[in-house]
Amino acid sequence: MPTLHILYGSQHKTIQAEPNALLGELLAQAEVPFEQPCAGRGTCGRCKVLQEFGLAEPDEIEKRHLSAAELSLGQRLACRARLAGDAQIVLAPITVYSAKAFQANDHYKTHPSAPLGLAIDLGSTTVAAFLTMLETGDICAGAAALNQQAVYGADVISRLAAALQSVEDGERLRRLTLASIQQAVQSLRLSRASLQRVRRVSIVCNPAMHHILAGLPLASLATLPFEPSSCAAIPAAEFLLDGVFPAGVQVSLPPLIGGFVGSDALACLAYFDFDRAVTPTLAIDLGTNGEILLTDGKRILSTSTAAGPAFEGVNIACGSRAVEGAVTKVRWEENHWIMETIGGGEAVGLTGSGLLSMVRALREAGVIESSGRFQPQNPLVQNRKVWLDDKIFLSQLDVRELQKAKAAIRAAVEILLQTLGLSAADLGRVILTGSFGGQIDAADALALGLLPPVRPETIENIPNGAGFGAALFLSDAGFARAEALAHRTEHINLDASRSFLEQFSAAMAFCYYFDGGTHEPFS
Repeated sequence: MPTLHILYGSQHKTIQAEPNALLGELLAQAEVPFEQPCAGRGTCGRCKVLQEFGLAEPDEIEKRHLSAAELSLGQRLACRARLAGDAQIVLAPITVYSAKAFQANDHYKTHPSAPLGLAIDLGSTTVAAFLTMLETGDICAGAAALNQQAVYGADVISRLAAALQSVEDGERLRRLTLASIQQAVQSLRLSRASLQRVRRVSIVCNPAMHHILAGLPLASLATLPFEPSSCAAIPAAEFLLDGVFPAGVQVSLPPLIGGFVGSDALACLAYFDFDRAVTPTLAIDLGTNGEILLTDGKRILSTSTAAGPAFEGVNIACGSRAVEGAVTKVRWEENHWIMETIGGGEAVGLTGSGLLSMVRALREAGVIESSGRFQPQNPLVQNRKVWLDDKIFLSQLDVRELQKAKAAIRAAVEILLQTLGLSAADLGRVILTGSFGGQIDAADALALGLLPPVRPETIENIPNGAGFGAALFLSDAGFARAEALAHRTEHINLDASRSFLEQFSAAMAFCYYFDGGTHEPFS
């Protein structure tokens, strides 16, 4: 049998394989950090590895995605490349940038006997870990790691499908979850003594991540009406994470709300004080699965919508996760593009915020119509593309992906507002949260109609709502509050809404909102 050698930083893994085995499947079996955003369908061209020897000749799909120079250097696509015999490949280390917008402190070091807690936000793309002082609730440190399930695809539906098709893949997805949690905790770089002081752990996540971690049946999540098999809290979940945390640590999984609204959204409700709101409040966790939360001060509504992975840079021709060099902001000045990137280095691709920023700039310049169509006569448009530099471009298809994502979010917001009899002008607080939502420019969101015409001064960006909310659940009183909030929150099933498609279609247009109530096209 052929042997595959996988080099990843200082790690060297070896795996036995069948002849002609597909490289992407072997990487999943090896349980190494690796991403296949399109779940191995060969459509995104992102699962690049460096071949040292032993792979079969590239097929036509690889040749379409990889340049001649990349192929000559040994770059290959894991979802297409097959073993020709013994082989060796190199994986580039994956760095996760996660906004930790809080004042870190060393209180846990200056109080060496104080018990500690860990709040884990188990996201589909990244897993964030926050260290807290149990007695005071202070959050001292935060870090994040890649969710290693990404080898099965960027979206949870692909992962659910893999788990349902194969018991072996289902168990592997669970092990990858545990490895991701462990890596996120390791990213905190705590000493052995500090880790021994951890007494409680709270893990929040969406229903798919929850069910995979808890080993619950997945079928009801993968088919209509997309409901969890159980929403109940698991207050003593140590048995699910055996070996991840020291013996004696209490691990809890707060309850889910319903549908694809999980305990991560519940944590946001707690952190944003939805159960104590004095003004109508809207919170949107922007991501592949967007959660929308609304209260009028009495009722609390929640829903989720499959916005697609465009906000994460997936399905965008030159999209990128938040890595070194990813473009976060774009503006057109004096006939050239000015870009802001993570780390200030050379641009490597567009993040979700960079995508919004570029589309807004093109709308203002009259290059993109309110319908989303490129003006073909505009000199910036070349073969249905607009180039940011010699490597990065925006295509007409990219604009359509963004339109679908923002229309799904906006339609969900409108339905919740209608359910409570509220208008955008009634909202006294609007919160954009999540790794993406916490970073986007609110002006871009308003300009493109992602948000309804709310007053700009009501908008807040709070990246870590789920993680900080998870920290609130580390005490007995906090966990009881979680259960009370879950019981009180109403889940709105958009699939049962007669007006969703109508709202979705209307929200596809790019509109410009200003002064909290007026909207006009840019043109």
